[in-house]
Amino acid sequence: MNTKNQALTDKFLRSFTGYFTVHDMGKFFSEIGVKATKRDCMQYLEDCPWVFCLENGKYITKAGAFTGEIFSIRLTPEEYEKKIFIPGSRCIPFVDSEIISGTLSFYFYGKLLPRKIETFTADKAIDFFLLYGEEYAPQYIASDPANSDIDMVERDFELPGSVHLTGIDISLLIDKYGFKLGDRLVCAVQDWDKGRIYVKIIHDGENHFNRGFQGSARLEWYDTLERLLLESFDRMGPCGSMEEQLSNVFFENIESLCIPTCGSIEEYLNQYAKNVGLEHFGVETRLWFKGKEVPAVGPWNCGDLDAIDAEVKSNPSFVSFTLTPELIDQYLLDMHYRRENDYKELLEKIYPEDYLFQSDQKFYILEMLKERDRLISKEYNWFADQGVGEVRRLSLELFTRVNALVYKIDCSTSAIQELPQQELVILTQLYGHLYRILHSIQESESLEKDASALLLSIDGMKWNFEDIREPLEAAVEKQRCNRFKVIKAP
Repeated sequence: MNTKNQALTDKFLRSFTGYFTVHDMGKFFSEIGVKATKRDCMQYLEDCPWVFCLENGKYITKAGAFTGEIFSIRLTPEEYEKKIFIPGSRCIPFVDSEIISGTLSFYFYGKLLPRKIETFTADKAIDFFLLYGEEYAPQYIASDPANSDIDMVERDFELPGSVHLTGIDISLLIDKYGFKLGDRLVCAVQDWDKGRIYVKIIHDGENHFNRGFQGSARLEWYDTLERLLLESFDRMGPCGSMEEQLSNVFFENIESLCIPTCGSIEEYLNQYAKNVGLEHFGVETRLWFKGKEVPAVGPWNCGDLDAIDAEVKSNPSFVSFTLTPELIDQYLLDMHYRRENDYKELLEKIYPEDYLFQSDQKFYILEMLKERDRLISKEYNWFADQGVGEVRRLSLELFTRVNALVYKIDCSTSAIQELPQQELVILTQLYGHLYRILHSIQESESLEKDASALLLSIDGMKWNFEDIREPLEAAVEKQRCNRFKVIKAP
């Protein structure tokens, strides 16, 4: 799909608010000149982070799911004193989390509230970005244009003691509409794509003890949210992010959660959560049962894993080792960057040492590499590649090792539930992070200026991999040895 068609598709999936089907998606693709089978359309929608797949063969975008739905926010005393509201992650899951917090637009009775910049301690700033996780919050804070002077690479991704945050000026609400400390902003997204949100005031004032109908209804709301989150953990497991977990829970329970007496997710996690907490999941954070380790395997995915395990045991050739064409291209570009031209050696770099090629498979792959390289070598410029070549080289070196370990685990007939769970989670996360970096090398125009940050990130991932490699390899080897033990007769 070319850039123009991708932009049109993104616009549709970020703006359309009605229900639609795979057929409708195919019709849209046809209208913009993109050839796509029914299977292509279905896969595209299932992979799209902006789309919910429904059980009746229909789909709805996040724009359709959350436009007009109610959520609320209660300001901190420091925000009130400074007459500013910091959106941070407090509008998740109702807005696009990739929109920079300070660029969201808030309207009060049709009037756009102006933006302003204030200074906060780094710890308080991270609290505002709670749902990104402490591991990612500093990056979102640093992306605020008000912090353009912060060099995160130079600071080893550590924030300074205080930072600037772009927020919403609430002087009008305080001076003209009697907004008091303890009052609540009730919000509803008007345009999901552009990040436009309508707000109104609920005068709770200093009702610290949740008295009266609104107070008791809000306490009931917190209990409902807790129950639904706990149910989602059992049913879905830990989702791909805290945002995804909340998106699913709120979308499936809009009638119960998006109500005028709703509380805020921030208040729930800080004050009312009894059995839900923010727990470590590898190198990331997830919402999970408070105080319990987040596992890689559970009832939500063990059925699929058991089916794969059974297939591997009965048919070892079931395990394949495949890479996308884009990743193959990155290996070829890296070969040119290193000024080499040995396709057999490249093949050995790509495939794990213990991979068994089927019949003439090696010959076919070598021919494919040569064919792809005929196209790549014509346009490759070694001098122009210096900006990203080292990022690619180091990414591929680590990706190759990570991929080989993933393959070794896939090939083992040991139950994946018996492997070290947190190490397994980190391995999966490393694979995903490196995969995205390698794809971004091909697609991102700003990668060269981010090269230093990426190199530092890759170095950190290398250390993470070394920490988990030995425990995982030892567990796989132990399982292998157990399968070949000779059991002596009594």
